[in-house]
Amino acid sequence: MATLSLRPNTGTARARILVVDDDVAILRTVGRYLRDYDVEVADSVASARDQLRELSFDLLLLDHRLPDGLGDEVVAGVRKRSASLPIIMMSGNFDPSQFHRGAHGGADDFIEKPFVREALVIKIERLLTAYQLRKQTAEQRTELEALHARHEREIDVARRIFDRMCARGEFDAGRVRQIVLPADRLAGDVVFGAHTGPSTYRWMIGDVTGHTLSSALVTLTLAGQFYGTAQRHVPLVELLGMMEQELVTMLPPNMFCVAAVCELDRRSGVLQVWNGGSPDVLIRRGDGTVTLIPSTSLPLAAERYAPPDHTIVAHDVAPGDRIYAFSDGLVELRDRAHEMIGFERLCAIARSGDAETVFDRLLDCIPDCTGSVGYDDDISLVEVIV
Repeated sequence: MATLSLRPNTGTARARILVVDDDVAILRTVGRYLRDYDVEVADSVASARDQLRELSFDLLLLDHRLPDGLGDEVVAGVRKRSASLPIIMMSGNFDPSQFHRGAHGGADDFIEKPFVREALVIKIERLLTAYQLRKQTAEQRTELEALHARHEREIDVARRIFDRMCARGEFDAGRVRQIVLPADRLAGDVVFGAHTGPSTYRWMIGDVTGHTLSSALVTLTLAGQFYGTAQRHVPLVELLGMMEQELVTMLPPNMFCVAAVCELDRRSGVLQVWNGGSPDVLIRRGDGTVTLIPSTSLPLAAERYAPPDHTIVAHDVAPGDRIYAFSDGLVELRDRAHEMIGFERLCAIARSGDAETVFDRLLDCIPDCTGSVGYDDDISLVEVIV
């Protein structure tokens, strides 16, 4: 059947309403009532379906009985395509109790003929407002999903970059073992290792404030300086000075890097250690005793208004001794019994049992070493055998 347009010729874009009724008098009355909207009309189920296929609408005002079927058929078709389109059913002999029991295919509201303009407009405005809110919510959800997907892609790229950075490390499987478990997708903890000479090996365990992308970005700078100076055999104290200067320049006042930097000369049997805010570095001796090397300096970039303290301590070591360093994420981690591991328990593990099993027993304190679960803080651990 033919359709009739009651849309006014002037005016800005407004809500578009499809009115479906075979009573021309009702159509014209509704057209007068709804002059503030863009109104399209149809007089049958078939013409309503045609309109709904060709055009988009913000609301459907639908007669219950039409020449070629019931309005329920239109409602059912609409709900298959657009579950959120507002629908008002109208009828001259409508049973409100049936509507409330859901007997009319999913319409949102009903109005009984004859109706007054105010009653109709109130229902339309209420449903249009709710419809616009749902549309805005859906659009915002789509935007958030797109932002999240883009963020995930950027994080994946960043993760690959950091993985390649870590791959630069020289970790002799027979003498060096290390692990870094991130609290989030990107870690603020790092373990670097590189040879600085024929018999010297330097490593660093660092913990940048936080465990976000900004923290991980700082580790890139540290990696560049660490590996660049190792290749040039830059003395340890000079490396510390370079890192301090760069971080002070780069970081905001609330960020710093807790670190322990060690260099082992296997030929002379001397271990040099700078500890800036890290848990004590441990030396497990051949006789089972443990030497503690506590922090003697502030973390890198923690003090902006005084000369930095890069005091390096030296300890004699012997072949077979094992050096352990770890971040406070391991100290403060809760074990499978939900008890904090604590520094004393880590020291007790280092003192007891066979030296060859210490690293594995330290790992056993961590409920999950796969990195597939989240932690409260990044966890890092390194073992170097003299």
